[in-house]
Amino acid sequence: MGGLFSKPDTSGQERQLELQRKQIEVQEKRQQESMAREGAALQAKTRARQLAGRRMLLADREDAELGIGTDITS
Repeated sequence: MGGLFSKPDTSGQERQLELQRKQIEVQEKRQQESMAREGAALQAKTRARQLAGRRMLLADREDAELGIGTDITS
């Protein structure tokens, strides 16, 4: 009869819910960090692809940035 008028003990359930909330927060934080790393990697890959063509063109000569020039020495 004591259960009819008293509040049931839910302390165990409350502790379990709090633990689950903490675990979910940790998972979400890890997921955000992972997405940030993947985004940075993709950005670095895109940037490398954009600069690779210029780097390859400049790799053959020391004065490649000067252009071809108009004087012909034969």
